[in-house]
Order: sequence, then C-alpha cells, then structure tokens
Amino acid sequence: MQNKKKLALALAILPSLPLAAHADVTVYGFLSGGVESTKATGNGDTAKDYRSTTRVLDNNSRIGFKGNEDLGNGLKAIWQVESSLRNFEQGGINDKGETATLATRNTFVGLQGGFGTFLLGNYDTAYKRLPGSVGLNILGDTAGDTHGGVGIHSRRETRLKNSVNYTSPMFLGIQAGVSYGVDEARTVGSVDGYRQNDDRLSVAASYANGGLKLGAGYDREGSRLNSSTPANQTKSIDKTEGYKLAAGYKFATGTFVGAGFEQVKVDNASAADTTQNDWLVALGQDFGAVTVKAGYGRLGKLKNAAAGTEDDYKARQWLLGATYDLSKRTQLYAYATKIKNESKASVNFVTNSVYSEGGGTGAAKLTAGNDPQAFGIGMKVSF
Repeated sequence: MQNKKKLALALAILPSLPLAAHADVTVYGFLSGGVESTKATGNGDTAKDYRSTTRVLDNNSRIGFKGNEDLGNGLKAIWQVESSLRNFEQGGINDKGETATLATRNTFVGLQGGFGTFLLGNYDTAYKRLPGSVGLNILGDTAGDTHGGVGIHSRRETRLKNSVNYTSPMFLGIQAGVSYGVDEARTVGSVDGYRQNDDRLSVAASYANGGLKLGAGYDREGSRLNSSTPANQTKSIDKTEGYKLAAGYKFATGTFVGAGFEQVKVDNASAADTTQNDWLVALGQDFGAVTVKAGYGRLGKLKNAAAGTEDDYKARQWLLGATYDLSKRTQLYAYATKIKNESKASVNFVTNSVYSEGGGTGAAKLTAGNDPQAFGIGMKVSF
C-alpha cells in the first residue's frame, strides 16, 4: 500500500516537472490572413504589367520563443528565436520562391542588466527600432506598410545579420541604441581586385513623455561592388548614409498625429554622388474598439542623377485603413492604398510585394513606372 501511495505521488508530480523547467520560456506571435485585390500597371508596356489579381494573403505572420535566466545581482541571460510564418496560406513559399525557415526574424542571445541590453545575432537595427517606436507605420504588416527598403519611407531600416546590438536603459524618457553588423564575405572584385567591406553601423535614440514620442537615427553602410556576377565585379559604392527624424503625438481624445523625414546619401566610387529625401505624415483616430487611419508619403527626386532624369525617381503613396478589436488578441482590419511611381521609380508594397518581371525567382522585381494599388480585409489573432 505504501508503494502504491509513493507511485501515485510520483505520477502526480511528474507532469509539473517540464513546466517548471521551462517556466521562463514564452511562446508568442500572431497569425494574420486576408483577402486582397491588387494590380500594378502604368509603365507603358502591357507585357510588364501586374494585372488585376485577387490574393489570399499571409500578412507577415510569425512565431517566437524567448526566455531568460537570472544570473543574480540584477543580471540576466536572455535569448530569443523568432521565425516567419511567411505565406502560410500557400505552403510557406512566397512569390519570389523563398521559403520560411527557422530564425528568419529577430533571433539573438545576450545579457541584460542595469547597464542596458547587449545582443548578438540577427536583429533590427537601432535605426529601425527606436525611431520606429513613434508609431508612424500605421498600416504595418499589410500592403499599406510604408517602412522598409522598397517602401516610400524609412528606406534604410533593416534587420541586421551577424550583428552586435546595444540598447541603453530608459532615462528621463530617453533611450539610445547602436547596432554594428560585419561583412563576413568581403567579396573581392574580379575586375579591379577591390575587396568589398559592406559592414553597417546604426545609431539612434528615442524620447517619450506622455503622448509625445520623438525619434532620430543615423545609418551607414560600407563599400559595395556593382554586381553579383563575377565577370563584372568592380567597386561601385564607397558608402551609403541615412538620416531620419520622427515625431508623433497621441491626444487624450484618441487622436494621433505624426510625421517623419529621411535623407539618404550615396557616395559612388566613380559616378556622381546622389541624395534623395522622403517624408511621411500619419493620422489616426480611436472610436472605442475602432481605429481609423490615414497617411501620405513622398519620395523625392534623385539629386545628381543623369541630366534631365532627377524627377523620374519620384514616387508618392496614400493609404486609408481601419481596425476593429474583437478582443485583446483578435482584430479585424481593412485597408486601401495606391503608389504612384514616376518612370524610373519602383516603390512597392513592403509586405507582400508585387512582381511584374521574373515571378517565382530570386530575380523577381516590379517594373519601374508601374503603380501598385490594393484594397483588402483581414483578421489577426495574437498569441
């Protein structure tokens, strides 16, 4: 009888042991899917149009695992593995033929304490994270996403592989950060023998006080070769620099007003150096569980481009949308947006880009001069 009691006690305790061992591990993420009508035409060659299409979409879904270990004296070891669930609606393969794999998003190991946070891995740059806290990307994770390399604004923000990142503690509403990523390949140009150093430095800060949020950032990318084709590799760019300012205010009435400005300078190795500005304004209004949003952005002329072509690199985008919170975790949304590209511009949707050439391959691209537009509805469930 005594042995039976011990066995029953052991069986009762056993299920709790794995939970205790992993009590500091958090599983998080969201699934966001929608239906969208989109097209991109206007380049002058109908063979290179992206014709009107209805798409069932994944809107940047993800899953992550994170945890920490208390090392004592206020010091913690922290880690995170975050993965894209990219295009879950079509088997995990996007329109460039890319597949979702483990640790494609912010993934790192680091230390956290009173001094701040040090991280090592694949992580959003300070230029992206801290000014991004202002909240200007009002329709992020939809076709109305405005921030990123192919977007209308904040075109120098990125997630940086092979990087070391530091974020300071918050002090009087101020937080600062720095990111540095190395170029591990250091490719040597086959034509001129130049060894590329495409490293990256990002420095930024943010300020928060009540409804006011401010952000500023600097990003510098090193030298680059002009081609991935060995027979053509010569030094093309000495460095690329980005400067960004962002400001926003959320009133007690639920009204949000914000604006951002960015300047990107490219120091070319032989061609004339170029400069291009972009800016964005964003508005929002809460009505209980409903939030209505609107924004407008412009990409300016490419200064010092070939004579007579500077204005051909301009683009503009408008966006409208609304969200409805069914609960703290479940949200419905709707949006509409249109991008107007001049003849040499190819601003695209940051989330679920459209491609009018080379679809299904790594060389897929939007033909310059095509004007992407979309409207859609969707549902997002966070966990």
